[in-house]
Amino acid sequence: MAKILVADDDPDILELVQTFLEMAGHDVVATADGVSAYETLTAGAFDVSVLDNSMPGMSGPEVVAACQDLEPRPVMVLLSALASRQDIRDGFRAGADDYISKPFARQELVDRVAMLLDEQHFAQGCVEAE
Repeated sequence: MAKILVADDDPDILELVQTFLEMAGHDVVATADGVSAYETLTAGAFDVSVLDNSMPGMSGPEVVAACQDLEPRPVMVLLSALASRQDIRDGFRAGADDYISKPFARQELVDRVAMLLDEQHFAQGCVEAE
């Protein structure tokens, strides 16, 4: 079970993502804007953050960029209806680990979070073994 922060200013999407991840067995904390997401991420250790690209206060990419030096740094996923090549490129340049376009299927979200957690766990194991 991972500790996951979800932030989206659309209450329906926020509830949906929270429910999907909780059904997958994760402990989920939800916030409705970028500033609250940033404050929550910096106040506690999270394994993953799933952030809407466009939120009031701070956008998802702004939160991602501001959290690059967190220790431990959570896996950062942007969730967005904006899916042009430039939007996706901007998300990755900000430091996102993944970018999921809306609309998305429940299983896609759950599987991609699981994959990223596996990669994070593997990478930490390699660092600890050195």
